[in-house]
Amino acid sequence: MKAKPTFLIVSLLIAAAGLVGWIIQLKNGLIVTNMSNMFNWGWYIATFAFLVGVAAGGMIISSCIYLFKAEKLKPFALLASLSAFACACAAGCMVLVDLGAIRNILNIIIHPNFSSPLVWDVIVITCYIVLTLLSVIFQLKARKEGEAAEKAGKNARIVALVALPFAIAIHTVTALIFATQNTEEWWHTAVLPPDFIAMAVASGGALVLILAIIFAGKEKFAQYLDGFRIIAKIIAGALAVHFFFVLMELILAAWTGSLETSALLGMLFGKYGWLYAIEILLPAIAMVMFFTAKWTATKGAFFAGSILVLVGTLVHRLMLLLPAFNESGMGFNVLTSQGMTAWLYPVSIGRMINGSAFATMYNYAPTGMEFLVSLLPVGLLLVIIAFVAWRHQVVK
Repeated sequence: MKAKPTFLIVSLLIAAAGLVGWIIQLKNGLIVTNMSNMFNWGWYIATFAFLVGVAAGGMIISSCIYLFKAEKLKPFALLASLSAFACACAAGCMVLVDLGAIRNILNIIIHPNFSSPLVWDVIVITCYIVLTLLSVIFQLKARKEGEAAEKAGKNARIVALVALPFAIAIHTVTALIFATQNTEEWWHTAVLPPDFIAMAVASGGALVLILAIIFAGKEKFAQYLDGFRIIAKIIAGALAVHFFFVLMELILAAWTGSLETSALLGMLFGKYGWLYAIEILLPAIAMVMFFTAKWTATKGAFFAGSILVLVGTLVHRLMLLLPAFNESGMGFNVLTSQGMTAWLYPVSIGRMINGSAFATMYNYAPTGMEFLVSLLPVGLLLVIIAFVAWRHQVVK
């Protein structure tokens, strides 16, 4: 089933709303966000990490379909590559939005600092966008008849062979940007890269499952049911691996019992306990659903489980930031007229609080403007999928 033009129009409106928000941000600066010296990464980077994961997961599934000849999943190969391409473009857009000013974007291109993880992330994402685009193009050409179609099919398999390790690498690089920060107890762990891959497969599979059911249509749901169930089992298996990593991390944090780990556990189960509950419970419910036969027989169950996975993954990315930035590993005591005061580093948050531009901490929560601007990459993602699905039958 091809997408209706209405889908494309709605997608363009969403992207336009996000573009308006970005223009306002460019005019007024990142002050429209709630970020600060302490919270220098916020909703934008959380969304970026989420989109990179969904992109990597989609391409992992698409590549595995070709490389392991999973015939029951073959109808979804193009859709998986398309979702990976769209999400990679949206992730790149999210980085540009987070940089705050056009000159910062141009500086990365004109004066790249190769010691910066951000530069390597931009390079990797750009290469990934090219790879996923080639995968989509070759798969579309392979649907035609004749010698050219056969050649395109071979090229699609070659791209799949290259894209599989590259998809794993792109999310590994994203995870290492966090994991190499030695001063952040919450990030500095070797478990983070493989856990990112597990969540990428789960979230990427969830998006592919939603789109596949939509574009398959009512009449072909029963025909593709076995394929839908396989994707659901892949999602559930990836989530099981993720929860194993989570359990190991929590056990080791509790066992260590240091000041840092105690403060971290206090953040997870105290201050941000409700968010952490969402991160854990929603994917756990989806995992149980997808491992149970009776929950993998209806469109409603597939949709509900996939949405739970996507929401849980997005909260998981946000929860990477909040507990980490709420604790500073550096600080000093200063004698003031009111007595000894503890200041965290970085000291100045650039805001006047109680007559002083210095403060230890204030909580971060995304502003309405941040949500508005994030509609730009989301709209771009939807526009790409809607346009291709309007011109071609993406599930076949």
